[in-house]
Amino acid sequence: MEQFDVIIIGGGPAGIAAAISCMQGGISPLLITERPQHSAGDNKEGTEPLQSLHPGAQSLLNQLQIPGVIAFATKGTYTGIRVGETVTPLSTVPGETWSGNHVAPSLFSAYSTRIAQQIGVEVLFNARITDIILDDAKVSGIILADGRKITCAYLIDASGHKRFAGRYLNFEEELYSQPLICRTGNSLIKPGDHRDKNTAVFTPGKFGWTWEAFSSSGYYTWTKLSVKNSDYTEQPALDKPGQVKGGDMQWRVFRPVVYPGMLMVGDAAGVLDPAAGQGILNGLISGIMGAETVIKCIKQPLIATWYLTQYDSWYMDLFNKKAEMLKKRYGELGIVVDQSESQ
Repeated sequence: MEQFDVIIIGGGPAGIAAAISCMQGGISPLLITERPQHSAGDNKEGTEPLQSLHPGAQSLLNQLQIPGVIAFATKGTYTGIRVGETVTPLSTVPGETWSGNHVAPSLFSAYSTRIAQQIGVEVLFNARITDIILDDAKVSGIILADGRKITCAYLIDASGHKRFAGRYLNFEEELYSQPLICRTGNSLIKPGDHRDKNTAVFTPGKFGWTWEAFSSSGYYTWTKLSVKNSDYTEQPALDKPGQVKGGDMQWRVFRPVVYPGMLMVGDAAGVLDPAAGQGILNGLISGIMGAETVIKCIKQPLIATWYLTQYDSWYMDLFNKKAEMLKKRYGELGIVVDQSESQ
């Protein structure tokens, strides 16, 4: 039976941040993730929709020893966000221009995973987890589809929208919005489209919004959010080959986001729609905080429950602040997604 200090499920930004932070903190992590679409040495153009990375992430990437991931995974940049005729710059310092990046998620994952392996993180690719091992109401490991058992002192769930641990343990969810559907894909930039390609475009509607992020290769990624069953669900025409992703974006959070021997980070714990902004940045922060909590729990087991409770409070405080900010912004734009406003 294999044994690690911590098992991390998921190799997105939150999982990578947790794995590297655990390694930096002197405990042995096992990262379980899908094999990236691209190799870490191949940054060729893909067809996947891009994700926007706020410039505030750079200091965290430096801390995690993966600063080169931005240059490797970037397929476009932006300096501000346009809503109607108003452009809001990313910079909060007068006279300075800050650039955000539109990155390919698979390239971000491939590069980050390679660096994690180089600094000693054990990585297990494409292993399907079927069960969580519980001993005396405490998580103590996992069982894989091939029957292997891997034990751990702590489990960090960074499985994103799969939300494996919370669903497996039948945690209750608090709902903050109406059911929301989000779709994202790529379209070619039309001839005669003279919009500033260094500015991302946010277009609000009554029951949703559309986000457009321009790449440097003649296409743009669109993301469209709408209240389920509303008349705002039509998606832009797909005129660039590639995958369209879609999913449930109803605002929700597991209560609690911790359990003896386990905690959840990123979207595995709580989901807000992409308009909350800084999704990758928040994943990195959550992963680091989750890892730091686990390190403290392992080194000071007598007060582990207190550390887990503190993490739960920290996560909920951040989640509620983001939800309130998003609700306020939607109200200013006339977008209705809040459950109380729809009744």
